[in-house]
Amino acid sequence: MKHIILPDNSPRRLVFYLAMEEYVARCIDEKECFFLWQVSPTVIFGRNQVLETEVNLPYCQQHNIAIFRRKSGGGCVYSDAGNIMLSYIKDGDSVGFVFDTYMRRIAFALQKAGINAQVSGRNDILVDGRKVSGNAFYQLPGRSIVHGTMLFDTNFDHLENAITPSNKKLQSKGVASARQRVTNLREHISMDIEEFKQYLIDTMCDSKRILTQEEVAAIEEIERTYLDEDFIYGRNARYSFSSGMQHCNAGELCVQMKLQHNHIEHIELQGDFFILNDYTEVLNTLLKGKTFERKAIEEALCNIDLSTYIKGLTTGELIEIIFTETN
Repeated sequence: MKHIILPDNSPRRLVFYLAMEEYVARCIDEKECFFLWQVSPTVIFGRNQVLETEVNLPYCQQHNIAIFRRKSGGGCVYSDAGNIMLSYIKDGDSVGFVFDTYMRRIAFALQKAGINAQVSGRNDILVDGRKVSGNAFYQLPGRSIVHGTMLFDTNFDHLENAITPSNKKLQSKGVASARQRVTNLREHISMDIEEFKQYLIDTMCDSKRILTQEEVAAIEEIERTYLDEDFIYGRNARYSFSSGMQHCNAGELCVQMKLQHNHIEHIELQGDFFILNDYTEVLNTLLKGKTFERKAIEEALCNIDLSTYIKGLTTGELIEIIFTETN
């Protein structure tokens, strides 16, 4: 596996490294690539999440915490210089398989260092029962991108106050607050952060590839797409129907629809679920114009397997969410 290295150590915004993942996936002809990065205090939320319900905006503004959206699914994350971010890019279209294999690989690397690490749930790695790493993924044609956190010496005051996980999510994990659920790796290992970073690189990689200044400039062009306010804040469309955020096998999911005369004009899903293939056009093509009633929606979706579009979500589960205690 190639360790991808920048030609200089200039401080970068978080979205630069997300753009770097895209560039590596699209332009670097290597089977597997890996790199580490750290940033100043930043909140990054998932592709399908609503900023206002996930981020404590006044707190972030008061403490100069940057806010960005990413193109992968999953939940909202706080990061700072004490949180090592990991990026992994691999050939292939089976992004779910790549994701699961990568998670086990990182957990094994921790175990080799004498840490009691286990993969847990959809996307977490736990140490002694508390979360030390959360991960997410998305796919480009022929390439899978996985990225995740590694809490080493993170400011838990900021982590707890900058993001606002739902009570349902915390209750499902049997904890009372975000702080109860996480731990810093420095409490479980004798290495300092630089030693641990080098350990991961040596464990994961067998060679290196240094990017050129021209390649950095190309990454900066991709970075601009993450800085677009429409992308960060999302569309402000008004919906006539909302299912409310509900927990299912895919994670947290809310169904929102724009209706006219009880017929569906548009459907959109929000939450921390993981996307295997783009579902938006498919769902809207199948449901547009259909009567907003259970039988009509069941008939419209009877031939689609939603688990091929959203990891862990069946068509039946989506229908149950739509018609269970709507708001």
